[in-house]
Amino acid sequence: MDYLKIANSGWMWFAVAIPMAVLAWQVVLLLRRSLRDGRRMGVKNDQIKSAVIASASASVGPSVSILAGMVSLMVMMGAPIAWLRLSYIGAVMFEMTSADVGAQAVGVTFEQSAMTAEAFANGVWAMILGSIGWIIVSGLFTHKIDGLRTKLAGGNAKALPIITAAATLGCYCSLTFNKMYPVTVDNKNIFAVIGGALTIWLLTMWNKNRKAKWVSNWSATIAMIVGVAFACIF
Repeated sequence: MDYLKIANSGWMWFAVAIPMAVLAWQVVLLLRRSLRDGRRMGVKNDQIKSAVIASASASVGPSVSILAGMVSLMVMMGAPIAWLRLSYIGAVMFEMTSADVGAQAVGVTFEQSAMTAEAFANGVWAMILGSIGWIIVSGLFTHKIDGLRTKLAGGNAKALPIITAAATLGCYCSLTFNKMYPVTVDNKNIFAVIGGALTIWLLTMWNKNRKAKWVSNWSATIAMIVGVAFACIF
């Protein structure tokens, strides 16, 4: 039996719909809780609206890349699993690598013509088991991060935003500069980073005195689009 008939079967859609429903419920729950706690803390409606718009606009670029990745994952693992995994994790390279490792574990090449039902099932198990560690660590230690941040600041309230900004900058630098090696003309990632960085810098300079809200809301998305364009052009 063709493994894709199993991967795209009605039962697979039904199985995937259950965790997706849980995910949708969590989104609604967190949104309601955030709005309620924000108002309780004295955050104004205009500030909440601005935060929602900024978050939504900044997610456009990553969502497009995830959608493109989902198409490639659908070809190999079927639509239900691709929908589930990229909705929960969103890292197509991890998913493809995990599926590849799972298939190879049963002696099958990760190619559509060679895949079997056993290799498909093994690939799904590799995807799920490989990401359990993130969930456990997040569930057990996320609530302790703020306490750790306070200890690192040594009780200095002014140092807290600096530590937060430095940690965020470190994460982005790690994700960015890891892709820039080897430094060659053929490495399109370098041009993507340059294009995105120039866009952010130009928008920041242009908006220094204008204080236009749309710049802060859409700058990240615009930078991603320009970065992709740079990679394609150069």
